[in-house]
Amino acid sequence: MHPLALQIPPTEGVRKVGPGEGEHFDIADSRFTWKAKAADTGYAFAIYELPLDPGKGVPLHAHPYAEVFYILEGHVDFMRLTAGQQEWVSCGRGDTLIVPPNAFHGFANRSAQPARLLSTANQLHQAFFDEAARPAEATDPLPASPPDMAELQRALGLAPKYNMFFAPPPTGESSVE
Repeated sequence: MHPLALQIPPTEGVRKVGPGEGEHFDIADSRFTWKAKAADTGYAFAIYELPLDPGKGVPLHAHPYAEVFYILEGHVDFMRLTAGQQEWVSCGRGDTLIVPPNAFHGFANRSAQPARLLSTANQLHQAFFDEAARPAEATDPLPASPPDMAELQRALGLAPKYNMFFAPPPTGESSVE
């Protein structure tokens, strides 16, 4: 072992988070699972897992920090704005999508098959979900669809506190569910 490594105090807490494990939470009509929270990573990042049934997704929004998505299963389409125009980027199993700070993005499962993804972002992203979402157990019934409008309005009202901004639905086109 390198002599410098001996000067670093050891930490305990190396742990495994298996399939189906983690801290579950519901927001809108989706169930998310924290696989690693900011406190687990020295506040460097947080990771959530999100299963997406056909038709489910997250509307167009932006925040001043990067976010990285990794597709575990199925296909997820990501909406981005390029020169003021909406463009869909299709991602399949094994694809990574990198969203730079302040880039408007949203995503949806527009296929007929379930999908599942991981998202990595910073502790501000986690703090938004921690305040806006409801804790859940893996065995709880999945949230109702469409989402409860009062709950959705509450979450949208909290977003600016965490420097998250949602775009209004485009005119003449239905919003991403």
